[in-house]
Amino acid sequence: LQGWTITNGLGIIWSDGRVDQVLLDEPNLAFADPADVAVAPDGRLALVTSSGSDRVAVVDLEKLIGMLESASPEELERVFPNHLGKPTEFVTTHVGTQNSPRGLLIAPDGKTAFTANALDDSLTVIDLAKLRSAGRIDLGGPKVITKVREGERLFHSADITFHRQFSCHSCHPDGHIDGLTYDIEPDGIGSSPVDNRTLRGILDTAPFKWEGTNPSLPRQCGPRLSVFFTRIQPFTPDELSALENYICTIPRPPNRYRPLGAPLTDAQRRGKAMFERTRTNDGRVIPKDNRCITCHFPPLFTDRTRRDVGTKGDIDRESEFDVPHLNNIYDSAPYLHDGRSETLEEIWTRFNPYDTHGVTNDMTKDQLNDLIEYLKTL
Repeated sequence: LQGWTITNGLGIIWSDGRVDQVLLDEPNLAFADPADVAVAPDGRLALVTSSGSDRVAVVDLEKLIGMLESASPEELERVFPNHLGKPTEFVTTHVGTQNSPRGLLIAPDGKTAFTANALDDSLTVIDLAKLRSAGRIDLGGPKVITKVREGERLFHSADITFHRQFSCHSCHPDGHIDGLTYDIEPDGIGSSPVDNRTLRGILDTAPFKWEGTNPSLPRQCGPRLSVFFTRIQPFTPDELSALENYICTIPRPPNRYRPLGAPLTDAQRRGKAMFERTRTNDGRVIPKDNRCITCHFPPLFTDRTRRDVGTKGDIDRESEFDVPHLNNIYDSAPYLHDGRSETLEEIWTRFNPYDTHGVTNDMTKDQLNDLIEYLKTL
C-alpha cells in the first residue's frame, strides 16, 4: 500500500512489559537488515547497524522516548509501526560503513563506537562526539575479492531493491530460512502461498520454486527476481554469475542428529527401513511411485521432478509441486509447499489422510517416530 514489502525498525520494551514499535525506514531509503543495537553509557543515544545498506543509524533516545510517551494509544498501535516519516524525528544521522556491518560496540567512555563489517573483514570506527566515521581498521582479511566473495556481498546487499528495502539475506538469513510463508505471485491476495525454502546445499537440485518453473539459479535470481521482487533487472550478467557461485557454495551445517561418520542408532535404523519399505505392515505391496525412497533417493534425496502428493489446498492454483531435498530437513520447519505443517510428524498425521504422500496410515506411533528419527539424520 505504501510502496514497501518489508519494514525494519526497533522494539522498545518498557519495564511493565509493554512493547512499542517504530520504523527506522525513511521515505525513499529503507533500513535493510538491522543486525545489532547498542546504547551509549549515558543513555543519550543508541546506534543500530543496517547490514543490508552499510550504515549505522544514530538514534536520539530522549526524542524517541518523548515521542512515545506523548503519543495516544491509537498512534502507538497503528501509526508509529507503519509511519515512514517518524524516524526523521528521532534519527539524528546515518554513518556510512564498509560491507555488511553487524556487530556493534560502544566503548565504556562513550566517545567511540566500532562496527564489525562482516564482508569486509574490518572495523569502522565512529566518533560519537562528531557522529561520523573516524576510520577503518583492517582485520587482515584476503586482499583478493573472489567471485564467490563478490556473490556473497551481492546476496547481502539491499541495493537491488526498490527503496533498498531488503536483500536476499532478508528472507534467507545465512542462506537458510526465516520460517515464513509468502504470497509472492501476482495472482490475487492470498492465492498460492509458498513456504520459504533453504538455499543450503541446493546445487544440482534444480528445478527451483515449489512449482518447479525455474530450471536454473540464474533464472531464479535474475528474471524471476525482477518480476516478483525488484521490478528492475537486479544484476548484471557478471553479478548474476557471481551470485550463483556464492549460492552454490552455501554449505549445510553439521547434522546435529548424526555426527559425520557416526553409525545409525537402533531407532534410526528402524526408521531407515520404514523409509525404504516396499510393503505395508499387513503385507500389501506399496506402489513404486508412492514409496518414500522413489522420490527421495540419496545422495540429494530428491528425484528433481514435480509430483502430486495430494497437498493442493483450496487457494492453490497447482496440484504438482517440486520434490524438495531432505538434507538437514530437521532444521527447516514449517513443511509442505505452503508451510501448513508445523512439524515433520504433522506431514503424515494430519495432512496425508488418503496415503497419497507415501503410505503411512498403517504405521504405528513407534514406527512413525522411528521414521522421523531417520529423516533427521539426512
